[in-house]
Amino acid sequence: MTRSRKRKLARHRAKWAGMPLASAILASGGAAYAATEAEQGTLEEVVVTAQKRSEDLQKVPISLQVLSGEKLEQLQVSGFDDYARLLPSLSFRSYGPGQTQLFFRGISSSNGTVGLHAGFLPSSGLYLDDLPVTTVAGALDIHVYDIARIEALAGPQGTLYGASSLSGTLRIITNKPDPSAFSAGYDVKADKWKDGDGGGAFEGYMNIPLAEHAAIRLVGYYEHTGGYINNVYRQDTFQRYSPNTPPNSVAGAPDNCPTNYCPVTINNANVVKKNFNPVDTAGGRAALKVDLNDQWTITPMLLAQHQKTSGDFGYDPRFGDLNVGDYFRGYNRDTWYQSALTVEGKISNWDINYTGGWFDRKVENLVDYSQYSIAYDAQAIANQYAYTRFADASGHLLDRPVQYTQNTDKYTKQSHEFRISSPAEYRLRGTAGLFYQRQTDDIRAGFVVPNLPVFYEVAGQQNVYYLSQMDRTDRDYAAFGEATFDITDKLKLTGGIREFWVNNTLYGFFGFNDNGYSSSAGEALCIAEGNPIVTTPGVYTGGNRPCVNTDKKVVEHGETHKVNLQYQIDPAAMVYFTWSTGFRPGGNNRLPKAGSYAADTLTNFELGWKTGWFDHRLRANGAVFYERWKDVQTAVQGQYGITSIVNAGNAKVEGLESELEWAVNEHLTVSASATGLLRMETTTVFCEPTKLGVPQSTCTAAFVDAPVGTQLPGTPKLKTNGTARYAFNVGDYKSYVQGTVNHQSSTTYSLESTRYYAGDTPSFTTFDLSAGTGLNNWHAEAFIENLFDKRGELGKNSECNDLAAHYCLINAHVYPAKPMEFGVKFGQKF
Repeated sequence: MTRSRKRKLARHRAKWAGMPLASAILASGGAAYAATEAEQGTLEEVVVTAQKRSEDLQKVPISLQVLSGEKLEQLQVSGFDDYARLLPSLSFRSYGPGQTQLFFRGISSSNGTVGLHAGFLPSSGLYLDDLPVTTVAGALDIHVYDIARIEALAGPQGTLYGASSLSGTLRIITNKPDPSAFSAGYDVKADKWKDGDGGGAFEGYMNIPLAEHAAIRLVGYYEHTGGYINNVYRQDTFQRYSPNTPPNSVAGAPDNCPTNYCPVTINNANVVKKNFNPVDTAGGRAALKVDLNDQWTITPMLLAQHQKTSGDFGYDPRFGDLNVGDYFRGYNRDTWYQSALTVEGKISNWDINYTGGWFDRKVENLVDYSQYSIAYDAQAIANQYAYTRFADASGHLLDRPVQYTQNTDKYTKQSHEFRISSPAEYRLRGTAGLFYQRQTDDIRAGFVVPNLPVFYEVAGQQNVYYLSQMDRTDRDYAAFGEATFDITDKLKLTGGIREFWVNNTLYGFFGFNDNGYSSSAGEALCIAEGNPIVTTPGVYTGGNRPCVNTDKKVVEHGETHKVNLQYQIDPAAMVYFTWSTGFRPGGNNRLPKAGSYAADTLTNFELGWKTGWFDHRLRANGAVFYERWKDVQTAVQGQYGITSIVNAGNAKVEGLESELEWAVNEHLTVSASATGLLRMETTTVFCEPTKLGVPQSTCTAAFVDAPVGTQLPGTPKLKTNGTARYAFNVGDYKSYVQGTVNHQSSTTYSLESTRYYAGDTPSFTTFDLSAGTGLNNWHAEAFIENLFDKRGELGKNSECNDLAAHYCLINAHVYPAKPMEFGVKFGQKF
């Protein structure tokens, strides 16, 4: 945005700042501000930066959905789940706050197991302002307050974005400091689940001019969300089967069981608790903006957030609605900060932009993994192996053979982007740039059996039955360029290319100890590779891993491109056609026999339109698209539950996106958006890999995991929402009532045959209501979300793929849509 336009907008803000509703809109940061000629009862111009320039949404020839700051406030959006349901092209799979995988237009191949930190990169990019914050195991659950807008760019962008943007890019844009005027505000909220605990939030911001050309913006928030899932009483009988009859046990010690079976019954009475999944989130940001002169501006920014959750966010239908029977109380602690610097300026009349940042994130969690213990206790009988029979040196058997996973990820990410753009008024104009990113993950995933005898431990790791201790480093380099040529006043041609290089490494240990559990992983693999074991069983001071059995690298080079033809029919109507591509690097599996997996690519053909009608009262946008996905990367669970990545073949997605917003009159505004995926299916046969993760190119019918035409998992074929808002005056009070409906169809579980046991999620529809009023600088509102307490299923999660009884799959936990919630909110803006 030019400096003259910024000043004009500042004067426009000042003019309307005294009006209550206008001041609330303008304080949101101008994400969707009114053009100077806008009149009451018309739609506002929406300015976006999806193409690294400030542009009117209706002039941008890409499929782009935008939630303005005003809309985010109106719809009570505070976190990822809240805004994801409002973006029909966006789908996700989640295990709780901060543990979410997102994807666009059905480009998903993941199953319902926990994401593998040493696995494939995400298929969708997440950006905070202009910096990528994508991490492998889960997207950031950024608290939404004082946000200018959220931009959802569906489909591969081809040129301007890399960093895991195979299927699309999600951008969260913060409000920036404004030197033109002081402003501040706060909001307080109290809420409660229908059958759960209460919660609340306090949020506030201040925009403080420091001088004529400098300002600082400070934001802080704290939110407590009450729990709504209950951990109920359960008991289980473990057979503790072992084919090693007396006098020998697995540990070689005397066995005090007279037969192959040694049953024990246990329960979880010590962790029974109602509403045991609360969430606490606290954080803030500070941004400084300094206009060095009329040409150059710098904006340093620091953002930080800490989030703590307890319990389980999936429920087990066997125990009743919103109930689960865990043996351990889980938790997730997610702490991150980002420091960023943006430099904007001009050389002559060319725009120069540099954005760089450092991102640091630490995630610690404990996940109940007893479902695995129960499943493999039953499977032990079928395959003649002792899974839950743990004997110490004296022959005493462990009486509680249940387990949990203790996981830690320490992420770092530095990224730098430099770009130069020609003046927007040039007939031939363009953007060129360089990008560099280096991200690391110090991964630790320990599968813990409390009081585990030393014989069964990974050497030197107390109570750890299985360990993944790995260092992952991903390096990305790119050079990109994009140019637009005005063939005529109405016809524009855009082309671009992005050349990139990746250098990704994985180093460390995974697996069991060397006491006969597996010759293809763990300490046995270290020995086979000639790497000595450097820790001592029963001694816990030797380091965080016993040896190294993984030391792998993938180096790749490729390109993505885009060609776009845009035709402006008249000032209010535009059509465009886009051919764009996306690319995701391949990688190396941990299991040597599984080998490596190849990159997957996406080719997108898209025909779109953006139209305005009735003097800016109606906006109707949409696109039809066809996407070819080649060498689809997917995760499969094999022997001992060890996950490998394979290329599952090819797939295609055909669909339609549409969005409509209508200012019916000066009081009533209605909006609706939808994505319909007519086909999202495999186009080649996916053969079941071997138990050690080796892909099979051909197979008989009995070993086909996914035949041609299998639906891609985790994404509904139809996702839609609609909102009606009626604004009116009650005396001097500016008031409104609002209703929202959200609907999505069913989803499948995986590309593997495991989908038959886990089953599909059913379709569901939810309704939200809210009403509010305000006078001068304050506003108050009340809301009810999920009015009819519909138990929508957003996904299913399974802890294991037990190959005989399928216990974990049949009893997969359900990740639900939020249950009915009601609350009140009060705020002021100054």
